[in-house]
Amino acid sequence: MFGIDGLRDKLLAVLLAFAILPMGFIGILSLGEMNRASSDIENNITNLSTSLNRSALAAGSHEADQVQLAEAKARQLDAFFLRIASENELVARYAASSSGTKNCDTPAGIWIAPTGSDKTASARRDATARSLCAPAMLMQELHKADSSISLSYLGSDDGVLAVWPYSNKTLSNAAPFSYQDKPYYEEAKKQKKTIWTGPYLDAKGKEVITVTTPFFRQGKFAGIAGMDIPLYPIYSDLSSLRGRGFPFIIDSKGLILYRPKVKPDSYLNNLFASDNFVESADPEIGDLGREMLKQSKGSILVDLDQGDGYLAFSRINTLGWTLGFAYAAEEMSLPARYIDSGIKDVANSTISSLEDASRRVGIYAMLVFLLSALSVIAAGYWLSGRIEEELAHIIHATDRISGGDFEVELKSSSELSGLAASFNNMAIALREQLGRKEQDASIRNACNIESAFLENLKRSLAPQIMPSQDDYDIRVLYWPSPAASFDLYNIEETEGSVVLAMADVDGDGDQAAMIAIMSKTLFLASANKLDPEKAIGGLNSQIVRHGQGANLAAFYAVLDPLRHTLEYVNAGFNPPFIVDPGGMVDTLGGGGLALGMLEQIELQNTLIPLQPGDVMAIYSDGVIEAENGLENQFGVERLINLVIANRGRPASEILLAVERDLLEHTKARPVASDAALIILKRLL
Repeated sequence: MFGIDGLRDKLLAVLLAFAILPMGFIGILSLGEMNRASSDIENNITNLSTSLNRSALAAGSHEADQVQLAEAKARQLDAFFLRIASENELVARYAASSSGTKNCDTPAGIWIAPTGSDKTASARRDATARSLCAPAMLMQELHKADSSISLSYLGSDDGVLAVWPYSNKTLSNAAPFSYQDKPYYEEAKKQKKTIWTGPYLDAKGKEVITVTTPFFRQGKFAGIAGMDIPLYPIYSDLSSLRGRGFPFIIDSKGLILYRPKVKPDSYLNNLFASDNFVESADPEIGDLGREMLKQSKGSILVDLDQGDGYLAFSRINTLGWTLGFAYAAEEMSLPARYIDSGIKDVANSTISSLEDASRRVGIYAMLVFLLSALSVIAAGYWLSGRIEEELAHIIHATDRISGGDFEVELKSSSELSGLAASFNNMAIALREQLGRKEQDASIRNACNIESAFLENLKRSLAPQIMPSQDDYDIRVLYWPSPAASFDLYNIEETEGSVVLAMADVDGDGDQAAMIAIMSKTLFLASANKLDPEKAIGGLNSQIVRHGQGANLAAFYAVLDPLRHTLEYVNAGFNPPFIVDPGGMVDTLGGGGLALGMLEQIELQNTLIPLQPGDVMAIYSDGVIEAENGLENQFGVERLINLVIANRGRPASEILLAVERDLLEHTKARPVASDAALIILKRLL
């Protein structure tokens, strides 16, 4: 870091810095303690203020306007549900006293199912239907007069159902719903009184509750009367009470049925984090839920970490639910803020005294620092003189190593003995490393020659001339790698058609090179170029005969530019894909084993049409398995998305987009295997 000149002064500066650190730490710690004491006093006084505020809220809370609002709204809802229950009980009483008459006509719009889950005798079923006729008329009139009812119905114990409204004319002998299978049917029959269900979603996906009343004839259970009440109007009415707190409803077990719309950043959201007050993980909220279920009305103050919440509530007796209004406590604590202001004045006076004490501690720390610095300077001056001479010897030895002389051995006194030993070990390691590099150089030269030969061989196997067709645009990306594996392709024009082939040799070294050269030669010399099945079959026979156990995965296709068709076979190669102008993707599978695995292979030609704007991509493993620095592969999905995104462009621009993305993905990292990609596009 430093030169020899002036080392004594620099070393003294370092020692002085080491002296500053402990004393500075002591000073900072002292100041921190004083500030912490100030903060504690302020927090204690603030907590005292909060306690006074909470006391002010607790005093006379049951008479507060908020509790009166909750009670008034709960009584309003009670009256509403009692009225609905009374109307339903009226229909049930009428059904209990009604008998079948031949002169009663079912009112228009009322639907009566003559059958149910029980198969009764025809005469008895007809008598039951007639007995429900007159009560159904009353049910219809009550329903019309009360817009808060979404569905009314009468269901007999022998399976006859009258329902209003019902407009589906396609059903004539089946009930719209299996009312006898509903739990409230048996519950009403068992309790022999009007019951209410909890909220549930009806067939239209709306949240409703159902009131059910049983009716009896001659002392025997005869059926039920029911009405479905949507909850949306009630919730909508509660949500309109802006500026009057945040309303909510819980059932008799603490389950939250309706939540308020609280601002996302409000700490009141913590109150409704759980679906059930009683089962909340927060013990304060759990106690709150149990207290609300225990009392019929009142108010409760609850600690919500970031602040207090104030709740006013009242029981909805008809349903056993509880209506509540939540408030942020600071909105309720204006009278106590006068006390808060006086307490904060006392806090400010206390904090001022503590700040004076903090300044005095700073002066004392500075004096201690000066005394320590003088002691360190004296000791450092003596020590630096001895070290400076030893460093001069080390620098001289370093200059010799930089000039190429590794035969250096450094001797030093006890102060720098460890440094001298480390320096000598470094010189020995450098000598050994230089010897290894000289041996490796000759080996690398031979490897480079072999890699260059393989790359030139692969480029010589690639076609030099690209076919040109008026209605088609064909472009190729080929990155030969220095690896001893082979991915090859062939594109040529024969008798007006275009042959496209791509193959991947399994293996590496001389055998892979031989298979690649043989395959390329057979592609060019085959007498069956325009028949993919025969061309691939002939190549398979030659690989089995001369390949010595090697195999080759290949895709072979013939494009007819006049008929705009593509005939192909796939022998274990990556399935190419076609993207149409609308962005839909079709994969060219075909299956099949790789060539050279069996003497006889069964491959069948597949013929597909090519529509204007279709883009086909044929790709080797080197494209989709290209890795970035995190060893993540490029992948087939990324290639497909690139072709979809650029499908409206010429084939050359599609290929350029893929090449840019490959380069960005690999960051110029050498490819592990050959990468080949053919883009074929039918022009519009």
